[in-house]
Amino acid sequence: MSDTPLLLDSGTARTLERARGADHVVLIGPAGCGKTTLLRTLKQPIVVDDAQVLGDEEVDRLLEEVGAGGRLALAHRLWPDNRALGRLISELPGSVVRVHLRPLSPGHVRSLATHVLGAEVSEEFARHLHERTGGTPGFVLDELAPEPRIAFARHFDGLSIAASDLLLARALGAPFDVELLATVLALDLPPVSHAVEALRSAGLLQIDGAPLPAAADAIEVLAPAEQRADLLRKLALTQAERAQPVCGYARLLLELGVVDPGLADVFTAAGHEVIDDDPALAARLFTAAGTGSSALLARARALSGDLDGAVDVVDLEHADADALLVAATVLTLRGQVGRGGELLQRSDNGLALGFAVTGLLGAGRLGEARTVQLGARSQPARSLTDTLGHRLADVVLETVTGPPMAAVAAAVATAGVNQAGSRASVQPDSPTALAALICVHAGELTAAKSLLGRAVQGDDGKGLHADRHQLLLACVELLGGDAGTAQQLTRPDLIREPREALLAAALELGITRRAGDLRALRSAWEPAQQALVVHPVDLYTLIPLTEIAVGAARIGQFHRVETHLDEAWTLLGNLGNPPLWSVLPRWNAFHATLLLGDDLATKEHLTALDDAADALPFARALSIAAHCWSQAGRGDVDHTRVESAAQELHAHGMRADAARLAGHAAMHTTDRKAMTQLLDIARQFHGTNGGQGHGGAEVLSEREQEVAALVRNGLTYREVGDALFISAKTVEHHVTRIRNKLGAKNRRELERALEDIDLTTTR
Repeated sequence: MSDTPLLLDSGTARTLERARGADHVVLIGPAGCGKTTLLRTLKQPIVVDDAQVLGDEEVDRLLEEVGAGGRLALAHRLWPDNRALGRLISELPGSVVRVHLRPLSPGHVRSLATHVLGAEVSEEFARHLHERTGGTPGFVLDELAPEPRIAFARHFDGLSIAASDLLLARALGAPFDVELLATVLALDLPPVSHAVEALRSAGLLQIDGAPLPAAADAIEVLAPAEQRADLLRKLALTQAERAQPVCGYARLLLELGVVDPGLADVFTAAGHEVIDDDPALAARLFTAAGTGSSALLARARALSGDLDGAVDVVDLEHADADALLVAATVLTLRGQVGRGGELLQRSDNGLALGFAVTGLLGAGRLGEARTVQLGARSQPARSLTDTLGHRLADVVLETVTGPPMAAVAAAVATAGVNQAGSRASVQPDSPTALAALICVHAGELTAAKSLLGRAVQGDDGKGLHADRHQLLLACVELLGGDAGTAQQLTRPDLIREPREALLAAALELGITRRAGDLRALRSAWEPAQQALVVHPVDLYTLIPLTEIAVGAARIGQFHRVETHLDEAWTLLGNLGNPPLWSVLPRWNAFHATLLLGDDLATKEHLTALDDAADALPFARALSIAAHCWSQAGRGDVDHTRVESAAQELHAHGMRADAARLAGHAAMHTTDRKAMTQLLDIARQFHGTNGGQGHGGAEVLSEREQEVAALVRNGLTYREVGDALFISAKTVEHHVTRIRNKLGAKNRRELERALEDIDLTTTR
């Protein structure tokens, strides 16, 4: 440190000035704090460094020299056990000044680093350097060296084997427990205590027993791999015997390539510790264990996203309940909901049987689902998960066979059971997702949003069903008219299993359709169609299926989804056309057939909505709204009935559809007063969509929106011009620009694009 500045706080500097005139000076501080450098600046003829190692004979000699008139300057580390040193200092004649050298402040560390590096360093860099070194100047210099860990190694040279091993143990994560350290290091308690004091004196161990970060890094890197592995093995086994956490040691053993049958219990225990937060690491740990249940490894792999790996370790012929749940989960995520339900019938676990009912019902196999539910009910619930399974089976069956709104209430209540552990669960679906989906189908969007919002926040991006929760929340936002938020939640670039891929693709298509950009809609169509081909039709994917159908109708691709829709209606028929699951898909399909001009199919969907109207308030609202929509398209507008229908849609959270219904009717009525009233209602409903943009309307100017609204109503260019007091030629120019902005190739495509755009802001 001779070529570096000596940085002292003002109090220490003043004490040092007094010391220069004293008979004797005692410098006290940990290693690396600059004691040796300061000794060279003092004028006392007798100089002793590292005085903490003095013995009685050396002390006697020094006292003789001092007694003969000698002046002494000595430096020592904090070493309370050295009685000889204490005797020397207490028997010094004349004036004695003690100078305690303290660590540098972050500001002084910054000044020192700037001097050494020859360039100004940031406060953040200085703070980090201070944290790693504790502000000890010698340690700071080592950290600034080209090879910091090699430079730091000099501080280990004077350590005893016990102190060196203890520091390594602490660096590897051993707790600051003297008895534990004595056991692991095969030492008696006194040597361990002595080693602790030696390390503190050297500045390598902090007052709370934590190793200095720079010291921990250096000794861990410099220690031979065999020594680290041996110490880690002892720590892991000792802590396992004490039923203490062992994951930190197990992870380091894996990194060192240590796979030892004697550590199987350690690796298994470590896997249990981290499976919730780091399932990929848990899978590695269970693999290293080499023994135990394959269900543990399968579960960890599934939670980490390695579904192929999860299935590989499941022996279906001899699988237990947990392994069956893993296999059924993978099948369900990949679209085989019925096959997953079949597997789970073999389980004696209440939760698995609950999901067996869910899977079979999703495939339209009502009779089998009932049989499984009765069998599950005949077994007493032995745990909370059994109770959850029983309730789950009851709820999903009630959505088909019981009063719909009672099923909704039961579903919401069930979602709260075992919610705390859902993130780390391997299940075909989460109770929250199922409950939210039931709420959406029942028109209870507010309840669904509340359930999913809490789930997404709790997931924090982790968990097997984190994507599902977020995508379903996006679905709720889209149905409620907030396409902007739905887009932020959809993240279509992420790779997903077929079930989530289908929902994500349908959402992207729906968001694009509502923006009215036909070019973008055509681009979004292919991924949606491909996702639909990969995933068989089931009860829980009817919303994305029918959303895709509307988009297909918009761009002339409806023939590519007709087979899927036929399968959907057959599945619902096998379940007795339950109102709760039927009405929202029928509502979407109704809009698709309106676009196609298929009066017969439109009438079929209207009839289905009418049939469900008495059983479900949401069905009644959609039925009335659909009739109003259909009649308005033929020029038959009962503005009082339309207003009431729009208000019902709005009450169920369908704000965008409420606004579109009012706007659609306004554009087809010949009653100017009724048109004004309906447009006002549409604007009012549109204004409650969370302040998002107006879909495709936002790319159109105010005049273009006025022209578009009248063109959508079927008016000729001359009629539009007469209404707006402009020439037909000017109208033609406006229409050309509108078509270019929306990507429409002809007037028919333009009319289709304008169907979904909110033009109710025009005055």
